[in-house]
Amino acid sequence: MRNKKRYYRKFNLDVPRETVEKIVAEYAGDPEKYSHSPLAGPYTPPDTDELVGKTLAFRGEEKNYDFRFTALNEVWFKEEGEEEKRCFCNVKTLDHEVYFVNFLVPGYATSRQITLIPDMKSGCATVVDAKVGTEYSNIDVDRDFYFGRLEGDFAGGELHGFTTELLGKSIIWEYSPKIIKIKHIYNCDIYYTYQNLTAMGTWMATNPADYVKIRDGLYLFSFVEERQVGIQAIFLIDLARMHDIGCFYGCSGDHLTSACLGAIGEFADPNTIA
Repeated sequence: MRNKKRYYRKFNLDVPRETVEKIVAEYAGDPEKYSHSPLAGPYTPPDTDELVGKTLAFRGEEKNYDFRFTALNEVWFKEEGEEEKRCFCNVKTLDHEVYFVNFLVPGYATSRQITLIPDMKSGCATVVDAKVGTEYSNIDVDRDFYFGRLEGDFAGGELHGFTTELLGKSIIWEYSPKIIKIKHIYNCDIYYTYQNLTAMGTWMATNPADYVKIRDGLYLFSFVEERQVGIQAIFLIDLARMHDIGCFYGCSGDHLTSACLGAIGEFADPNTIA
């Protein structure tokens, strides 16, 4: 499902598709090149092996995916009608029930990223299927959200879905004591605003965003830097812990990134600077 309500307003930061393909060809086969983020500090949880040995069969309204976890950073990914593919993956969790699974799928000229959020208690899950390139831009990330259930014996519950429960809130996120804090203002159901205090002054920007409810107090928040270099960010936000797990994904024109990170947060006034 894709939200079509946004007006496209891109700055001219695009690059030719051939440039994207060249960068992807250089980076996508080597996790050491694309899977490390300078924002990944002490609040980024380590990868967990808690899903190793499990196969998660996601059954959604529009898509069926299978995820077979065979090692700490290895998943075999299969979609209906396609061959199974071996992928380098990151698997992280804050509560040992809901997981953040992220990986690139090999074989795509401009790259493809899958993010799976499985709730191993309810059996409900979300898949974000993203790729670099849209009808407007070669470097903007395009993505679809799919909501479904995992096959097996689970408690059950309401499917994940888009929400407005974060709207009106604001959180200052800290990735590391050595990194500038970023303030997120969740001010619209299809946009958000962020604020960055720098030595040169305050930078603010508004970008397209999506909000998904996973559980009470647990949300998936994602945006695309439309007026910048088109990168997607996706965060699993735990409001009880004021902690998130996330990933930045995209091709800025000189490198490909699909890198996980984490941050701690504190609520802030959405109507003020910092």
